[in-house]
Amino acid sequence: MDDWAIKAYGITTEQISGPSRLFTTAAETSAREHVFSLLHLTREEGEFYKTGFAVLHKGTLANWLLFQWWTHSDVWCQLLSYSDLSTPESFTFSTRPVRACVHETAVIWFEQKSWIKNVLSGNADRRAYLADLMPPQMC
Repeated sequence: MDDWAIKAYGITTEQISGPSRLFTTAAETSAREHVFSLLHLTREEGEFYKTGFAVLHKGTLANWLLFQWWTHSDVWCQLLSYSDLSTPESFTFSTRPVRACVHETAVIWFEQKSWIKNVLSGNADRRAYLADLMPPQMC
């Protein structure tokens, strides 16, 4: 949307065996649309690359949706939203001081290293960054 490229990750606290969906199609669609609805907020800090990543996390207390983007070449910004477990398609923007859980920080750490390697190393290769995805089940 509007030249934005956002990597998408999913995390769950549930044990999953074999290939299966972490979220319903409706929850994924709602999360995508919610992130798109937040894009206008990126202008305040700066869009710069219009590149980032999102983490949808089915936790024990709620579904968490972290939208993060890179600006000013080396600054990471985040907006946090959540939905109740009983209504996973209804995301609400959060103003709480919560940043991320330890499992989400594994994705953030991977993305930080990928940004350094692919963009800040002197190449500024957005495509290489977007192609560099965290392998499943690493966090």
